[in-house]
Amino acid sequence: MISGILEAFAASSFRFNEEYSSDSKHDFRKPTAKVVTAQLYTASLLGLFALLSFSILLKKLPRLYASRKYKDEGSLRLPSWNEGTLFGWLSVVYRIRDQQILEYAGLDAFVFLGFFKMCIKLLSICSVFSICIISPIRYHYTGKYDDGNEDGAESALVKLVIRALDSSEESSPPEAARSYLWMYVLFTYFFTFLTIHLLISQTRLVVNTRQAFLGKQNTLTDRTIRLTGIPIELREKEALKKKIEELQIGKVSSITICREWGPLNRLYRFREKVIRQLELKYLDCPPDRRDREFYTENYRLRGGANSPTESHTDAGVAQQSGSPESNAFYSEGQLGDRPKMRTGAFGLFGPKVDAIEHLEQQLKFLDQEIMEARKKHYSATPTAFVTMDSVANAQMAAQAVLDHRVNYFITKLAPAPHDIKWENVCLSRKERLSKVYSITVFIGLSSLFLIIPVSYLATLLNLKTISRFWPGLGKLLKQNKWAQNIVTGLLPTYLFTLLNFGIPYFYEYLTSCQGLVSYSEEEVSLVSKNFFYIFVNLFLVFTLAGTASNYWGYLSDTTKIAYQLATSVKEFSLFYVDLIILQGIGMFPFKLLLVGSMIGFPLVKRKSKTPRQRKDLYSPPIFNFGLQLPQPILILIITLVYSVLSTKILVSGLAYFLIGFYVYKYQLVFATDHLPHSTGQVWPLIYRRVIVGLLFFQLTMAGTLAGFEGGWVLSSWLFPLPVITLSFLWDFQKNYMPLARYIALSSIRENERHNSMVSISVDSETYEYPYLINELEGPILE
Repeated sequence: MISGILEAFAASSFRFNEEYSSDSKHDFRKPTAKVVTAQLYTASLLGLFALLSFSILLKKLPRLYASRKYKDEGSLRLPSWNEGTLFGWLSVVYRIRDQQILEYAGLDAFVFLGFFKMCIKLLSICSVFSICIISPIRYHYTGKYDDGNEDGAESALVKLVIRALDSSEESSPPEAARSYLWMYVLFTYFFTFLTIHLLISQTRLVVNTRQAFLGKQNTLTDRTIRLTGIPIELREKEALKKKIEELQIGKVSSITICREWGPLNRLYRFREKVIRQLELKYLDCPPDRRDREFYTENYRLRGGANSPTESHTDAGVAQQSGSPESNAFYSEGQLGDRPKMRTGAFGLFGPKVDAIEHLEQQLKFLDQEIMEARKKHYSATPTAFVTMDSVANAQMAAQAVLDHRVNYFITKLAPAPHDIKWENVCLSRKERLSKVYSITVFIGLSSLFLIIPVSYLATLLNLKTISRFWPGLGKLLKQNKWAQNIVTGLLPTYLFTLLNFGIPYFYEYLTSCQGLVSYSEEEVSLVSKNFFYIFVNLFLVFTLAGTASNYWGYLSDTTKIAYQLATSVKEFSLFYVDLIILQGIGMFPFKLLLVGSMIGFPLVKRKSKTPRQRKDLYSPPIFNFGLQLPQPILILIITLVYSVLSTKILVSGLAYFLIGFYVYKYQLVFATDHLPHSTGQVWPLIYRRVIVGLLFFQLTMAGTLAGFEGGWVLSSWLFPLPVITLSFLWDFQKNYMPLARYIALSSIRENERHNSMVSISVDSETYEYPYLINELEGPILE
């Protein structure tokens, strides 16, 4: 099956490139700068429309679009603005600082927005150098601001060097052209070192902030570790506690051994379902019909019953009175308009019964079952949550190797209680591994299948391929230049956007089925999956599918890969300009509208009857970094790859991150919640992937320079760059990764020392003394 997919991909690439290479001059029309202008106008109109719509809706529905301001009765005390103005929220969002982001949105939001700030700084500096130095020099020698195939297949630089070679007896370019090419080498070094410098600076900021922020916490979660691989003989509290304390890593406060609570979890889930149904049925019932016993008694007092000693139940009244009047109490509608339901499958079959009474009986039965189930014995699993007596001891235990055997006594920091997926905690190691590996294999196969539509999407950029598969459309496009620019220039970006929209949610569902213990682990795993998909399928495959005429040949001769990548990058430069403009200027403002919530809001509001449903209606949506983070990383990588070659992409990327920074700042502070335990775990993912982007940038520039006669000399000057880049990755993994994962003992002790001191005011002077209240006399404790 896999070989069939690869053959289909190779065949589609061959058909495309057979036509692509049939004309040595590539005289098919490429999207021109006019397409970029049209895309800019279109995206600007979309963005302004979304911004205006959001400002109006925010004014009309503040509880929906600024829901965190009203969450828990506004206990968070978020900044406010004049709700009478239309754009007053903009200045408030602009003034929010990093410390407020930490306070309002947590450490993960601080890390995420810090990535955007780093990208803004990086692309601002690169854009200045590109606009002021690179593009003017390139224009002087080539007549083009950007090095790409805008109007023809060959770049202006290639034409310049070819003409120089034809008029020269030497095999190397003239000194002028050689100087021009040396500029590429110098700025490849400069942009690489600038990116690494900003990465390291941001890493230090994240690490220091993380240590200071988490070092102050002393909650139960911070003192708890998750212990897996517990032997059978130690799956009992006292034995496990004794074993841990024998290791002298601290005292144990409490232990919760996870057991096979699957049946009990199912009872609780069913109980939750019954409660929600009962709430709905209760509110569907008219207020004066909800309590049948009360109204039976009321009917008896009015003389409708034979005896004051009769039962107050419905059945008792009907049976004991025996009179037609009593039976008519229900049949004539006194209580007949109470909600009914069928007891059969799916609520479609079986006899009709009183819904409230039926659900109440179910609830009582479930409560009794749960009480009985809690008394039963459940087999212990090899997982336990161990709470230590201090945060420092928990951190030491989480980093220690507790057993000499493999897969025994493996320690990790525990997730927060609300972050744990308890149904997965009950899984055995075998069940969890089977879920993880089966879903991973399925995702890999899905990615291979997606290669085919992505590679065919790339052929829309080629008019000759369109002419072969759709002759009528090809003929029409040849006669109409604007239609050709729309189909080959604009349409692929919108199809690309649609393809990039649905797949991440599909991966999110698959990740939720993988058996991971916490939502945080799912989120980190989803970032990796979605980035792999968009980077491999929507960047590499999409870019290389357009020019890899000898697909298997490039696999066998790896020396051609850099040249092939550089060729493909130049061919797709205008496509990526259009894509970044659409995603940044056009699509980012639509994120403010929370389209999913907005579309379903009228329908959900109409159906929201219970207090629980009304509360859920205005609950902030969940912000998932697994869905939001991969695309900005890809945009940064694309911008880095084109940083020396295209000023338009640099400026477009800068606009993308500027708009995205303020959109996400508003969402994370005012509109959305991030439920997983906020510990800043997304930064290592960002760092490693930006390093991958730098490696592709260096490979692209090496291929660009190697495409010239004698260019291998210039290209060889770039060989140290990958080694230097990888050395910084090694340094991050060795020196920064532990600090990005754990809390340093010095941070904990510093916080403990700070908490053990009190500020004492004596004669308008403030001093710090050890916190020994019993020994203090005279001074006033502040």
